[in-house]
Amino acid sequence: MREEENDLLIDSGGYMLKLVEKILSTNIEIKGIENIPMNNPKIFVANHFTRVEALIVPYALYHLTKKKVGVIADDSIFEYFGDILKDLGALPKSTPNRNNIILSDILTARKDWMIFPEGVMVKGKHIIKEQNHYCVKIDGESEKVFTGAAVFALQSQLLREAYLNKKLKNEEAFHNTYMLNVYDHISQQESMIVPINISYAPIRTGKNFLTEIANTIFSNISEPFKEEIEIESNIVLHSKIIINILKPMGMKEVTSSVALQNTPMSDNQIIDAYRYRLTHDFMKSIYENLTIRFDHLFAALLYFSPHDYVNKLHFKRLLYLIAHKIKNSSLQYDESIEKNFINLISFEEYEPFEEVLQIAKENQIISETKENYVISKENLIEGYTHHTIRLKNILKVFLNEVLIIKEVVDMIEQYSKLPPKDIDAMLLIHLINQEKDEYLQDYLEFKEDKNIKSKEVGEPYFLQTDRSKIGIIALHGFSSAPMEVNEMAVYLNKKGFNVYAPRLRGHGTTPEDLKIRSWKEWYESVSRAIIIGSLMYEKIYIAGFSTGGLLALLSTKKMAPKLKGIICINAALKLNDLRIKTVLPAIEFWNELVESFDANEYKKEYLPNKAEYPQINYNRHYVDAISQLSDLMKKTKKALKKITLPTLIIQAQNDPVVNPKSAQEIYDKITSQKKELIFMPFNNHVIIRGKRAKELFSTIVEFINEEQP
Repeated sequence: MREEENDLLIDSGGYMLKLVEKILSTNIEIKGIENIPMNNPKIFVANHFTRVEALIVPYALYHLTKKKVGVIADDSIFEYFGDILKDLGALPKSTPNRNNIILSDILTARKDWMIFPEGVMVKGKHIIKEQNHYCVKIDGESEKVFTGAAVFALQSQLLREAYLNKKLKNEEAFHNTYMLNVYDHISQQESMIVPINISYAPIRTGKNFLTEIANTIFSNISEPFKEEIEIESNIVLHSKIIINILKPMGMKEVTSSVALQNTPMSDNQIIDAYRYRLTHDFMKSIYENLTIRFDHLFAALLYFSPHDYVNKLHFKRLLYLIAHKIKNSSLQYDESIEKNFINLISFEEYEPFEEVLQIAKENQIISETKENYVISKENLIEGYTHHTIRLKNILKVFLNEVLIIKEVVDMIEQYSKLPPKDIDAMLLIHLINQEKDEYLQDYLEFKEDKNIKSKEVGEPYFLQTDRSKIGIIALHGFSSAPMEVNEMAVYLNKKGFNVYAPRLRGHGTTPEDLKIRSWKEWYESVSRAIIIGSLMYEKIYIAGFSTGGLLALLSTKKMAPKLKGIICINAALKLNDLRIKTVLPAIEFWNELVESFDANEYKKEYLPNKAEYPQINYNRHYVDAISQLSDLMKKTKKALKKITLPTLIIQAQNDPVVNPKSAQEIYDKITSQKKELIFMPFNNHVIIRGKRAKELFSTIVEFINEEQP
């Protein structure tokens, strides 16, 4: 079959290959593509955890390089995936003249190769170092990582240089040995080794439709094969496969350094002198470029805990700090950790934590008391066997992956030994700096916008006092900024309270910044504020104005222990602006219509806003931002019946923006034992500013003071 016909098989051949492509199309993340030396003959080397890697990685590399990537696969896998593997250029282990075939491909650069130097699937990920050699440890036995990839790379480069420099003793024997014909050209580019780290996020177990199909199709499946089907089918269906292509290693550097030496060396002497050093260097690169997942941190923190128990809150704060320390280092970091990550420390469920905690409980590694997690390190380090560890103790697999990375080990050991007060102090500094940096980054992004606010308008701030250990978190409204609540903050501070005014993401900069934000980002800003307040004060209250009032109400679902009550002022549950009710749906319909005709220049993106305080508020409301406000209103409305904290509801009687019925609905639906509704005789919306605002502020002071013993 001609080469071009063979290539077609990769692109269009067979149902099974199409199925693989469909499954993997959204599940592969490839990093470091710029590290591939496209024009060089190369050997990819990678860690080995699953059989399907022999299919997935060469397939992915082919689509990057448009060149086949051969792989040596176990004869047993050819029984099931032989046709696909052959189409990709794979060879069974038992192929005659296998090594010469590989060298022929590297010499001519007609095909690249991929080798797994560990030699076997390392199911337990147990890698150790003995006398500066990386070793695979399986069921108590350790064996050095194989040096074959280094040998192939060095030998091909030495042969290439001998051929190009016309130093071959017998050119005919050379052509015969490496199956070269008159049309084959020896590449003048040097041979290179390209390390790859293969990671998966997350790794989970359990039955699925593919395991059921396998049990139906194949009879008498062995237990090890069942284990592989369960693990690998879950990876294909539910995991992100991260292929991290690392900095390549050229062989010319080795041969050039040898040429400079006074003592001549034979090819075999050169290979023997450098094979282990090269193997150590590329395996070090592979292991240290593991993509660090949340599961790794969880398992390692249990392992390095100085006690057989850890306070639940302290454990979560440790995880949060360590994750961000790793994120800001040169280590590889799984960015998916960041999704809703603030939930981990802000008294809400964080899904990756709940998942791995459940695994730890099922495997009897963790049990719980009211305040602590009790750790069974004996169960954590139980390795089981090579063929059972992934099903019986996947946390040990996660642990083994990071124990070989010194920087991670040192970091986790250091943090785990620190007392809670030190971790709390570090977390507080981290969160305050995070908020400052976030504002600076957003401000710089939109600094050229003519509508950008003065920098001090959007800056978060603290007003502190030694007279009280109570902190009030003052939340501003939609399209506004922390300066909006300044008069209230100053008044409350003079009355003996600490006040903290955070910035809701997208505010205090430009309308275009708010346009790209979701209400969940505003809520995350409040979540961070609650943690900051909890770390600084003994009791906290949230006083939210307008949209800030909605966020104050919604934040009560956290059940933060130090959160003792909320004050919502003109909370925007229902709006008076008819444009929101009538014009906005019409605009959304119009925008969808013009998009369907590819006429985006006719889209209507915003409504003008005549702000009460134009130096603070935005002069336009983007449709996207209003839509997010609408979603927040709906979300808050659904949450009202679950609110049990003491609540003060303040509403302007003739608010032109918020329908006063909002306040009554909030009062009627929340289930707090202590709740109070006050209508104030104001005719404007921003009632927390101006001469009469002190009337409102005094009611807040009374409400909080009544709550104190």
